[in-house]
Amino acid sequence: MITVGIFITYRTIRFLKIISEKDKTEWKFSKIKSSISISLSSKIGTGAIIGVLAAMWKTSNNGVGGESIVLWVIIGMFFLVPLTYSEVLFSQITKKTPRDFIDFNVNKKAGAVYTVCLVILYSFGFVGFQLTGIQSVVKIFVSKNFNYEFTANGLLMYIIVPIIIVVSIIVITKNHKLFINTLGYMISFVILIYVIFFVIFLFLTIEFVPQYISFIWKDFINFKSASIGIPIGLIIGFQRIIQISETGLGTSALASSDGGNSPRREALLQTISTIITTFIALIITSYVFTYGRYNLLNVNLTGNGVERISGYLTSIISVTGYLGSGIIMTFFILSGLTTVLGSFHYLNTTMHISQNKRITFYICLITLSGILSVSNFDVIFDAADLLMFIVASINIFAMFIFVIKYIKNYKIKN
Repeated sequence: MITVGIFITYRTIRFLKIISEKDKTEWKFSKIKSSISISLSSKIGTGAIIGVLAAMWKTSNNGVGGESIVLWVIIGMFFLVPLTYSEVLFSQITKKTPRDFIDFNVNKKAGAVYTVCLVILYSFGFVGFQLTGIQSVVKIFVSKNFNYEFTANGLLMYIIVPIIIVVSIIVITKNHKLFINTLGYMISFVILIYVIFFVIFLFLTIEFVPQYISFIWKDFINFKSASIGIPIGLIIGFQRIIQISETGLGTSALASSDGGNSPRREALLQTISTIITTFIALIITSYVFTYGRYNLLNVNLTGNGVERISGYLTSIISVTGYLGSGIIMTFFILSGLTTVLGSFHYLNTTMHISQNKRITFYICLITLSGILSVSNFDVIFDAADLLMFIVASINIFAMFIFVIKYIKNYKIKN
C-alpha cells in the first residue's frame, strides 16, 4: 500500500494540469466551512480516541512504552494523507461514487465486496467503538457521582439496548437524516469546545510537555522500536491513520460529493481536514493519557480497551474536574450517536438492495456490535482492522488502475 500510494501520488501530481483546471475564482468562506465541518464531524469522535489508545498498547512492551506511536503516525501521514487528495479529486472529476469508481476501474464484484466490507466496517466496527465509548463515560460518571458499579448485564440492558432501540426506531421511521444533520451541527460545536478543553488541560500541565516529548523520542529509539519495531510501528501507525482520518476508505469522497467547490479545492479541503483530524486525535489523546499514566496511580496502559478509556477519562477529571468531564461526556455521546446514525447513511446509499433489507441488515449489525462491545471488545477491534485493510486495498487498487489506464486522457474523453 505504501508503494502503490506513492505511485498514485506521483501520477496525480504529474497529470494534475491535464485532468483538472485550477480554480481562479475567489475562495468563499461558507463553502470552506461547509466542507471542513462536514468532514471533521464525520471523522473526529470516540473511535479516534479508542484507536490511538489501542495503538499505544500495541506498540508498547506489555504496557511499557508505547508513546512512539505518535512519531509512527506522523511518518505514516506523509505516505497516506496525499491519497485523500487523489481519492477526492478522482471522484470529483469522474463524477463517480467510490463504488461506481471501483466498478468502472476494477469490476462489479470488487465493487460489491468493497460495499459490503465498508458497511460492516461502519455499522459493526466503528459503531462498536462508539458504543464502547458511550458506556465507558456513563459507567465512570455513575461510579464517581452515585457510587454504583455497572455489571456487564447492566451495561447491556440499561445503556446499549436503549440506544439500539432508539436508533432502530429512527431508522425504521426514516428520520435518520434529520437526526444526523442536527447532531452534525451540534458535534461541530462540541469539537470546538473539545479543542478549547485541551488548551486548558495543556496550560494546567505545561510543565509536563518536555517529559511528554522525551517519552516519545526515547520509546521511538529504543531497541525494540529501532529493530522489529520499524515494521510493527509502520503497520500500526498506518492502521490508525486509516481509522482516524479514513484515508483510502472512500468516505472522504462521499463527504465531498455536495461540497460545491471545484475538484482541486474540494480535494485540498478534504486533505486539510484529514491532517487536522489526525493531529487532534493523536496529540490530544496521547498527551492526556500519557500525563495520567506518569502522574496518577490508577492510570495504566493495559490490554483491556475499556480500562484504557477509563484511564483517559480519569486523567481528564484529575486536571480539569467536572468541567472537563462534562465536555468529554458530551463529546463521546454526541459523536457516538452521529457515527451510529451516519453508518446507516453509508449503508443506505451504497448497498443495492431493498429498503427493508437494508434496515434489517443494519439493525442486526449494530445489535451484534452492541453485545460484543460489552462482552468482547477485542473482536470488534480486530475485525475493524481487517475490514479497513480490505476496503482500503480495493479502493487504492482502483485508483492505481485509474492512474495507469485512464488519467492521461480522461479530460479529453469527457
